[in-house]
Amino acid sequence: MDIQSYWQAVLQQNRDEIREFFHADAHIKWHNTNECFSVEEFIRANCEYPGKWDGTVERVEIIGNLVITISKVYSTDKPLSFHVVSFIEIREGRIVSVDEYWGDNGQVPQWRLDKKIGRPIV
Repeated sequence: MDIQSYWQAVLQQNRDEIREFFHADAHIKWHNTNECFSVEEFIRANCEYPGKWDGTVERVEIIGNLVITISKVYSTDKPLSFHVVSFIEIREGRIVSVDEYWGDNGQVPQWRLDKKIGRPIV
């Protein structure tokens, strides 16, 4: 499975292309909001999410039939930016499950700035 093409379809909110990556009985879990979706529910949640989106896959690790991605996802029309870690299980070339963890990108909290700890990653 081409993980870059999968993420491109997700970011472009392309219903038909997204569907092609999944087994019909796959499930997707968004742990931050305690939600589990069928493929059709995931497609609807993803494609009806407000705004236009873009992003980059920053890291891919493959362990057997598990693909782990770390991606930066951002809105092209609002100041929203996230990092998402995805654990994608593949069987017979298609996704059977996804476990995702989303986090908001933001500024360093003032209390850490005050303590002068940490430094920018890039």
